[in-house]
Amino acid sequence: MPLILGIVLLLTLGTTLLVQNTFQQFPIVTKDVIQHEAYRAMVAGVDEYLYKINANPNYAACTTNFYNGSGTFLGSGLSGSASICSGLAFGSWIQVPGSGSSNGPPAWFLLSNPSINTSTGNLSINVVGFAGYPNTFNYQTAVITLQPLNSFLLNVLWINYNQIDPPVVSQYFGVPTPTCPYYWQNGDNLGNNCRNVDFISADSLTGNLYVNDTIWVCGSPTFKTVQTADTQQAYVQDCSGHPSSTSWTNPVPIEPIPTDNSGLATQAAANGCLYEGPTTITLTGTTMKVTSPDTPTGKPAGAPGGSLSNDALNNAANTANVCMPSSSGGSVTLPADGVVYVENCPNSAQCNSTNYNPMAGEGETGVGGPTVGDAIVQGSYSSPLTIGAANNIIIDGNLCTTDTVSGSPSSCPTGPAAPSTDVLGLVALNYIEINHPVDGNGNNVSTCPAGLGNGSPSCDLQNPIVDAVSLTLNHSFIVNNYNTGNPLGTLTMNGTIDEDWRGPVGTSSGGSIQTGYAKNYQYDARLKYLSPPYYLNPGTSQWGFASFTVAAGQCKMPTGQTCPVGYP
Repeated sequence: MPLILGIVLLLTLGTTLLVQNTFQQFPIVTKDVIQHEAYRAMVAGVDEYLYKINANPNYAACTTNFYNGSGTFLGSGLSGSASICSGLAFGSWIQVPGSGSSNGPPAWFLLSNPSINTSTGNLSINVVGFAGYPNTFNYQTAVITLQPLNSFLLNVLWINYNQIDPPVVSQYFGVPTPTCPYYWQNGDNLGNNCRNVDFISADSLTGNLYVNDTIWVCGSPTFKTVQTADTQQAYVQDCSGHPSSTSWTNPVPIEPIPTDNSGLATQAAANGCLYEGPTTITLTGTTMKVTSPDTPTGKPAGAPGGSLSNDALNNAANTANVCMPSSSGGSVTLPADGVVYVENCPNSAQCNSTNYNPMAGEGETGVGGPTVGDAIVQGSYSSPLTIGAANNIIIDGNLCTTDTVSGSPSSCPTGPAAPSTDVLGLVALNYIEINHPVDGNGNNVSTCPAGLGNGSPSCDLQNPIVDAVSLTLNHSFIVNNYNTGNPLGTLTMNGTIDEDWRGPVGTSSGGSIQTGYAKNYQYDARLKYLSPPYYLNPGTSQWGFASFTVAAGQCKMPTGQTCPVGYP
């Protein structure tokens, strides 16, 4: 009996000690769990922001403060109330879905207002994670710097094949369509009937150049930095002279070019403007004048007022954007998500029983007609915008940002600077064309009248200026009838040109332009950190980490921004 009583006493004392130790350790365990949940909330905020700016890189301008390299404040970007910035609230707590209740302590994250260094293009943002209960909580802060990675936007000229597009060779030179591999991958030989394009002394690029193919030079062109995937040589010299550049790198890895832009059509159908068949668009600030007879019209249930909508193409429940004007050439507001897309008529038949082809007889490159998705564009814009086309985009007049337009000048001044966030993207499945009609004898036709919005498919543009980011996925940026007619001056591009094949814009002899245009390609430095809405990329992310540090147990905000106090 004494032995049994002793054993019972020992068990009782052990149990008491175990319970006491558990209660003593409980606050430590709880604190550790809350700390881990705060870290997970911070990671959730980082992931959500990265998803947003990689899915729609224009989002990087939302509530963003711009500074130059010396730290001087330049201004703010898009406000949080802008439609394109919907989805995340900056400066306030956002609860992590699924946190709290039986899943552990409730958790939130908070995004500071980002800042961008306009000199480097890098974006900085603090993301705070928070978890716990009113009297027991924890902070974890990620201090992040992101760098832009989209090579389409970091180069003034991005070229996949530095040769004339094979269908263009066939169309303009009357030979069978050639098969043209990269020159350097073909034993430093052009394929039969393939034609390379030289950079000449008159070419001066103010931004970077990227080429997957070989670079040919004749004379002494001037570059900034150059990258080529050619493993054999930096460049091939076709005549006397040498190029100059600040740096020249070869070989670099081949960057792939996307082959379709159907994602833009999906985005336009959801929250943008979707059209069918040839469509003329004249941009006027935050509105656009639209003529699209092939696009079905109608008033779906719930459409606002008595207006027409193209919801015959879109989801019938979408009444946010009214994209069809009440009459041909009428105006509508630019869509909330900043995406316009022109698709082909279904089944290659006339859609809406309409025969509309404003480019008929004007010398469109490639395939045209009344059933293809052509966007014919000109005018001035004051909002971020991307225009996509299932066929070609034809520029038939000056295309300018209103940031630099005063009144109605005949041309656009130099492109805008920070803190302007207005960027226009042109993404064609096939060609982006500068309109240049000629008569039956190959001569220029009438000159377009001076003034924005005065161009038309039937007149020639003198010294056109285009403020845009241009991407041709399967063909070229080109001047129609580039090898006929009299010289038309200089083509000025403020932005970038990204193309699958090198598109000629004129011909030259002895360094002088004989037909078409001389080139003046100016890089828009804002593209280091800005992008048109939902713009594509060459197989890379839009943004990636330059640095990532964690301030444990702190709610750390950038200078001038305040950490919230207490429990959310």
